[in-house]
Amino acid sequence: MKIDFIINSHPEVTRIAVLEDEKLMELIVEGGSERRQVGNVYLGKVNAVLPGMQAAFVDIGMERSAFLHVSDIRTSANDTGKFARSLASGTPLVTKEVNESIEKVLRKGQDILVQVTKEPIGTKGARVSTRISIAGRYIVSMPGESVTGVSRKITDRRERGRLRKIVSSVIMPGYGIIARTAGISHDEKAFRSDMSRIIDRWREVGQLALKSKAPALLHQEHDVITMTMRDLVTSDTNSIVTDSKQVARDARKYLKTFANSMMGKVKYYRGKNPIFDHFNIEQEITGIMAREVLLKSGGSIVIEHTEALVAIDVNTKRYVGRKKQENTILKTNLEAAREVARQLRLRDLGGIIVIDFIDMDIAEHRDKVLNTLRSELGRDRSPTKTCQVSSLGLVEMTRKRVRPSVFQSLSEPCISCGGTGRVLSTVSTATRLERFIERASMKKKHRNLVISVHPDLAAYLHENDGKRIDHIASISHLSIEFREDNQLRVDEFRVYSIDMHEEITELYDHTGKS
Repeated sequence: MKIDFIINSHPEVTRIAVLEDEKLMELIVEGGSERRQVGNVYLGKVNAVLPGMQAAFVDIGMERSAFLHVSDIRTSANDTGKFARSLASGTPLVTKEVNESIEKVLRKGQDILVQVTKEPIGTKGARVSTRISIAGRYIVSMPGESVTGVSRKITDRRERGRLRKIVSSVIMPGYGIIARTAGISHDEKAFRSDMSRIIDRWREVGQLALKSKAPALLHQEHDVITMTMRDLVTSDTNSIVTDSKQVARDARKYLKTFANSMMGKVKYYRGKNPIFDHFNIEQEITGIMAREVLLKSGGSIVIEHTEALVAIDVNTKRYVGRKKQENTILKTNLEAAREVARQLRLRDLGGIIVIDFIDMDIAEHRDKVLNTLRSELGRDRSPTKTCQVSSLGLVEMTRKRVRPSVFQSLSEPCISCGGTGRVLSTVSTATRLERFIERASMKKKHRNLVISVHPDLAAYLHENDGKRIDHIASISHLSIEFREDNQLRVDEFRVYSIDMHEEITELYDHTGKS
């Protein structure tokens, strides 16, 4: 597989497109003022312990407190002073799972060393853990742990055995270690050097924790470009193309240390057209915001976001096939399975995901669709779990979510619909306005009104020689003047009392819409 990284650098946002065989499969977006927080290590302060939730809220210096569940707390790690001193000395204390209730482990006001495992999403704060780790190029190191292992993504049995021997030889007392996929084909010297760098960094974290006042940032993950070089660039990489000379220099500098042979794959784009236009990426990014994704066969998938889950519906649309209906359905579902896996990666969707494939009566067809979906998801960096396809075509799955999706990063809530995707119809809004005027007339405080409405609503009220306006006047006995205002939404109105010289919209609109 040919993998290309296209990097668009801008003062306000950095965008990295990952192409697999020239097809956009992943988009990484980071705002200029918004560094990613997953992986950051903080000295936090416990500001609430909740026995009913078996969790605590920890102040780590963000707008909202971070959430720490008892299952993410390790013994020794919650004794910050001792653990920080052991880190600074280079021989971390051994940590184990906590088997007590949270009120026996933590207290309000206590300092604690934590790492962000999930960024703030929506109204929820970050999720943190005392099981901390730092990733290098070839290994992940976890102080206080005793585990030695190899990444599950490395499937070759011979390579797994070789790497297991290497990590067993380079491991240091007090540090767990896991070999990363970038370590494939590299020798013990490279692993030992990586381990040495990480231990030096852990010493710095321990020393900083001892002299800092909570909340304090002790270790910050690399910027998005360096993280991409570290985590994604492998021997399969075909090219790394960027429109920034500085980014090109930084990428070559990083690769010189860890993968000198790949420095030549970094290229500076000198074209006149924007780099994402040149590689036909910009148009696909626009499609990320689309609710419907068309399939080549003529079918489509529809992606709906809710607070708790993502629902994906598969439709045949105009595709009718040339043979049996079962074959038509199978072909559409297979194509949809591949596209669903791609869209999950491209939009970085996470949490609970329900896919409604077209109903399949043949068990063999259901198995083919599920196997295709799982095979495509196997290329995904985020862990996923999928259930069987039901006879109704439903698949329930989960995908690990550690940060807001690309969809959320590129969009903001609609001020008109409040996130529902729909607004009240003209008829419904006119009826709501009538109810408003009836309530106002009953109070008899406001006899002369000026009502501002959207031009579309004004046109509706004036239809049929203004019969609707005449009806409103007859039921209210008020003096009403309508004015058009293009700045209002179609389902919005503003009411002003000439008698009281004030806006009275909120006095009598019981829906809270205006």
